[in-house]
Amino acid sequence: MNWLLIFGILIGLIIALLILIAVLWWRRGRAARKGRKGEKIVSKELKSLKKRDFIVLNDLLLPAAQGRTSQIDHIVVSTKGIFVVETKSHAGRIAGSEHSQYWTQYLASQSRQLYNPLLQNASHIRVLRRLLSDVDANLLISVVVFTEAWRLDLRAEDIIIKRTLLPDKHIKRTFTPSERKERHWWCPWRREVRLDERQIVVPLEELTEELKRRKPAIPRDMLAGIAEKIEDAALSQKSEKRGHREYAKETSRNIAREIRQGNCPRCGGRLVVKRGEKGEFVGCENYPDCRFTCSIDRIH
Repeated sequence: MNWLLIFGILIGLIIALLILIAVLWWRRGRAARKGRKGEKIVSKELKSLKKRDFIVLNDLLLPAAQGRTSQIDHIVVSTKGIFVVETKSHAGRIAGSEHSQYWTQYLASQSRQLYNPLLQNASHIRVLRRLLSDVDANLLISVVVFTEAWRLDLRAEDIIIKRTLLPDKHIKRTFTPSERKERHWWCPWRREVRLDERQIVVPLEELTEELKRRKPAIPRDMLAGIAEKIEDAALSQKSEKRGHREYAKETSRNIAREIRQGNCPRCGGRLVVKRGEKGEFVGCENYPDCRFTCSIDRIH
């Protein structure tokens, strides 16, 4: 009887352990699955573009400098320009500024930080510039698309007058100070901002319209050659993709370590605590040459 009891307890422990391992595995891969789902949604949305004017390339791993790699969600080669699309599946409210290292996701009563997708896509743009050296750099356009966010508050660090949050119901692109103009002559205190034409943040439902609204800039007969050059350079081996994931994780850890040690991960300068409109934050001592910022929690 005692043996049966011990055997039953062992079986119960084994089953509980297997359930725990399954739950941990599911939670660990949840972000990756959500990201892949978002990429599929964006890929499906991009299929609606006319094929003769838009060539869509999905999930590309391209070689970068110093033996590194860069994973790009989508590249749209079109007569309107070459769009480098970064997909984000974060829900809730997303807040951040153009030059800050991290943005913040607010969902219910919780908040978490994510790497600034504009900075992330800037590295992708640099890789493409190196690959497409014969193409005008101004034709490479960064696009960050949010598939689930219901509000995005963006700020630009260079605005001379007091900055304001962008409208609640619409995700807007990052703006530049030189392109400000008054919204209505009868409301001179309300200002509209024209946004940077080469750095865009949009919700999913506005993605294709944003790509189509631009004026033609590349001859149609050049599109196939540009797309073929990108595809020929892409890496496909599983070991290379695995190495890229490990490199991305290591880079994220190194940045976090530099911040904790009080060093700027961009220029190597010292980080100092500053006070802004919304309280204290951390910035680089080399401002304005270096515009690195992050929340004060990061340095602790």
